[in-house]
Amino acid sequence: MDFPIRIAPLLTPLLWPFGVRGPRAVASLEHGRLRLQFGALFDHGFPLTAIEHSRRASWPWWMGMGLRIGLDRKLGLIGSLRGIVCIHFREPVRVRSLVPLRCQDLFVSLEDPGGFIAAIEAAPGLQARDE
Repeated sequence: MDFPIRIAPLLTPLLWPFGVRGPRAVASLEHGRLRLQFGALFDHGFPLTAIEHSRRASWPWWMGMGLRIGLDRKLGLIGSLRGIVCIHFREPVRVRSLVPLRCQDLFVSLEDPGGFIAAIEAAPGLQARDE
C-alpha cells in the first residue's frame, strides 16, 4: 500500500532535481516493512515491528523543508507543512541518508496522513495514536 508524500507546489521545483516526485516520493507498507523514498535524498526500509506508534504531528516552518536532520534523533522528509505524521521507533534505528545516523522520530508529510496511521495501526502488534 502506497502513501504519496505531500509536496507543496512552491517546493516542487526545488525538489525536482533530486528526484522527489511521483513514485520516488512515497511511503510504502508491504510485507511487514515500511519503505520511505524521498527521491535521491532518502530511500530506506524499516520493519514494522520497529515502530512503537505513529501520530499526527506538526513541523515548525523555521526547521525548513526537504530532508531535515536534527541533532535530537529526529529526521524529517518534509515536502509540505500539512499532513505531517511522526513515526516513533521503539528504539533508535540506524538510517542511511546523506549521512548515517540513528533516528528515534521520523516526520513525513503525507497526502493521506489518517489513512497511513490507520494502516500502521492495523499492522499486528503496533499501536497508532491519531492526535
